[in-house]
Amino acid sequence: MDGSTGFFAQFAREDADALRAASIQERVKPGEEIFRRGDEAARLYWVEKGQVRVVVTSPAGRELVIRQFGPGEVFGEIALFAETRRTATVLATGHTVVASVDARDLRQLLQERPQMALRLLAVFADRLRLTTDALEDSYFLTMRARLAKTLLSLGEEIGTEKDGCILINEPISQSLLARIVYATREEVNREIRRWENEGWLARRDNLIELRDPEAIADLMWHPRKGHDD
Repeated sequence: MDGSTGFFAQFAREDADALRAASIQERVKPGEEIFRRGDEAARLYWVEKGQVRVVVTSPAGRELVIRQFGPGEVFGEIALFAETRRTATVLATGHTVVASVDARDLRQLLQERPQMALRLLAVFADRLRLTTDALEDSYFLTMRARLAKTLLSLGEEIGTEKDGCILINEPISQSLLARIVYATREEVNREIRRWENEGWLARRDNLIELRDPEAIADLMWHPRKGHDD
């Protein structure tokens, strides 16, 4: 990941370099846990390559995906600064590289570099805004609109654009999509097939290609478009 993008774009070059110098990298396999709910919060993390998902599990065993993070995004900050245990489990969605810095090293850096602390507060404030946006989506957007928004976000974070199409470069199952958009696997499968028939997307080699991103984006504002129920 380029040090001038994502999380590190918030900091002066010397602050970003100091944070990177204090960090370590780890390669994580698909489905492997980075940390688990209830673990001690001892490190701040960010994604260097790939993608992770944040999940919580109900007493009945149902898994809810709270958020997904791609390259340049930070995670694990809430419990770290609140000095509580982890409130959710984070897993790698595909082959992923994460970096992290020990909480003690981070606090030392923030004491030495007050401007860095102010920029970090701005990052966390933006994270709160995104959480609020996600809550609004769950209440005000239809499942179809949430699915469209999720696929476009994945395309932006881990996609490759060519000839007007966007290929999402990591496999993502319909079960996982269903958890992200608060729907059943059957509902997501029905929508995906419908969009395939419309020519808006295609599935090949376990990957999703958005063949008409504009049509998919339009679903967020006109959710009945192409509806055949």
